[in-house]
Amino acid sequence: MSKICYINLTTNEISYENYNIENLIYHGRSLTSYLVNKCTSPSTDRFDGENVIVLTPGLFTGTTAPSTGRISIATKKGKGLGMQIINMTGALPQKIASLGFESLVISGKSINNNTIIYIDKNKIEIKSLDNCNKKFVSEIISEIKTTYGNDCAIIGTGPASNNMMPLSTMFSTYPEGYPQYYCTRNGFGDIFGSKNLKAIIVNHDKYFQNICFDEKNFSIESKKLAKLIINNPICGQALPGHGSITLIKLLKNKDNIPSSKAYVPKVKLPLEEFRPAKKINKTCAPLCVIGCLNRHCKNDEEAFSAPAESEVNAALSHCYNIEDILFSKKINTRAFELGIDSTEFVFSSHLYYKAINKVPSKDDIYVLLTEIENNTILGKIIGSKTQGIYNFFRENQELEKLVTKPVINEEKNFNIALDKLFKDFENVDDLELMYRQIFLLSNLGFCIFTAFALINNKEALNIISNMYYYKTGQKITAVEMINFADKCIESEIRNEKDNAVGVIQKNIPEFTKVLYRYFSL
Repeated sequence: MSKICYINLTTNEISYENYNIENLIYHGRSLTSYLVNKCTSPSTDRFDGENVIVLTPGLFTGTTAPSTGRISIATKKGKGLGMQIINMTGALPQKIASLGFESLVISGKSINNNTIIYIDKNKIEIKSLDNCNKKFVSEIISEIKTTYGNDCAIIGTGPASNNMMPLSTMFSTYPEGYPQYYCTRNGFGDIFGSKNLKAIIVNHDKYFQNICFDEKNFSIESKKLAKLIINNPICGQALPGHGSITLIKLLKNKDNIPSSKAYVPKVKLPLEEFRPAKKINKTCAPLCVIGCLNRHCKNDEEAFSAPAESEVNAALSHCYNIEDILFSKKINTRAFELGIDSTEFVFSSHLYYKAINKVPSKDDIYVLLTEIENNTILGKIIGSKTQGIYNFFRENQELEKLVTKPVINEEKNFNIALDKLFKDFENVDDLELMYRQIFLLSNLGFCIFTAFALINNKEALNIISNMYYYKTGQKITAVEMINFADKCIESEIRNEKDNAVGVIQKNIPEFTKVLYRYFSL
């Protein structure tokens, strides 16, 4: 039986609760949001010790299901506010699921500002990682792996979180190789910093030991689903052939899907500056059948550390008309070392320079990262994200349009059209049906990129329902799975209403902006 682990950083207490899906029902993202709301109250503020960080692998994470190396991480936004939730990949989700942990619930505040949570097959410990306050992310990872071994998988924060900057986020390590790690969009490194939590470490050499009710048949259905994903032109051709550049192209024109011909980079980057001479990670997690990270690269060619590099490149083009892949990589690399959201940094710098009416040079943009590193007044302003910067210059109302908005605000611009795969959904709005399927995939731990192949695909949904049975022993139809996802959405909105004083809206991944376009008329 798997278990939920409660870790209190104030008291150093660690306790466990047995988890049975038949009794609790919630799993993956839905379990994450359930636990946040169970353990907090409407009066819980962002940096209160009572606030929690909840990490929950998808139900299929740690199994042989293709492209399911995902974990949901959530916390309370603040007093009178709802929940903040992100979805991360890397080596840790499958390892922690393989150890039988259904969820980690972290509360309290440690007195040591270099606290780590160490997990292996025998124990969980709250420990200290000495002298890491001002170290860059790569140095933190190096020290952890030197101490605990290369099999360690890590989710943690960089130096920006020590200063509780809203721009700070979490990093997650890839399997052994280059790139070594990435930093997620829209994370909450400031809450890690408020708890003095530097990293969560899972030291385990196994990936696929999550228990299945019927492992043999689960594997058979997994292979069927893998074929559907691979046969999809986006998942099987464009993404592995071109990497995350595919997504930028889809945002511009959904009919401009790149061919399967491998992407040939215009620039070969100097290895000594951007990466050591070692194996390139071509997937962000084991058993991914898409391989959008670097499958399109050869060892002597340009390698992306994350899809964020494509996003930074697009953001620099949009904000400054800068088309320079080397500069994009330079910005992303430095931002990642500080543990900040690199794409949001570009938008924040743009709003700042608009506010002071200056056309910046590349050096001007780059030096803002040094200001963040040194925690200067200017660094704090840039580190407050676009909303925080706008608050400093609120007298200029023109700047408000440059504030980063939740992606759900874009839904009104698209007319989504899905097939009514099941008669039960004939009266369900197409956009709502898409959201239900997004939540379904998130609950199970699927990479959101699989949405191109799995959403609006009756065969895929039926295979997934079979997999659910072979994983849990609980029979469920595709219709019931989609309806359960709808209940999860309703539950999140209901909890938002109970907690929030502002606008109530769905909490959906940033990537949905691509799906709006892909599934629109």
